Amino acid sequence: MSKTAPASPRRAPGRPRSEESHRAIVSATLELLLEVGYGPLTMEAVRTRAGVGKATIYRRWGSKEELVGDAIVSLHEEFDVPDTGSLRGDYAAIAQMVRASAQRAGVSALAPRLLGEAVNDPELHAIFYANLVQPRRDALGGALQRAVDRGEIRDDIDLDLVIDLFAGPAVYRLLITAGDFSKMFSVEQQLDVLLNGLRPAASRRT
Repeated sequence: MSKTAPASPRRAPGRPRSEESHRAIVSATLELLLEVGYGPLTMEAVRTRAGVGKATIYRRWGSKEELVGDAIVSLHEEFDVPDTGSLRGDYAAIAQMVRASAQRAGVSALAPRLLGEAVNDPELHAIFYANLVQPRRDALGGALQRAVDRGEIRDDIDLDLVIDLFAGPAVYRLLITAGDFSKMFSVEQQLDVLLNGLRPAASRRT
């Protein structure tokens, strides 16, 4: 399984920074992104929310774009997916990790807002995709390829399209519920609907 390393348009600090201040600034940035979105967010608002001086924030980040980039990078998590021996088991493991990560890091609430703004901002979109989308696609793509190799699903399908069919409904549900995981369908419900159509013809249910 390939992994995408976090990337950010950050500049090197002029002197060692306070980790406590750094965490406070990143936390304030994420809070304000959720409250007001990317467009209205300002460096001054972040500085005030974090309770730090101007020199502290501007020494580390030269622009709002750099600051937001680092904040989104901080949400990135690697996904070490076990090979359970079946697509059902692999996908259940991936879904559990992704959902737990989203709830733990606040991605489920932040993603719907950022997705809309990222459409019209190529730089924000690139940062969002590299750190929150691509790692999850890589994990699911690896599980699907193993399923093809095991003969669980057809070998003539477009794996990128299948990734969209697996991930798309979950993203859509998050969008229309504003990130409310209590309204998310279960992994078993999704798999029961998806897998019948992906199985080789000889093994489909009659």
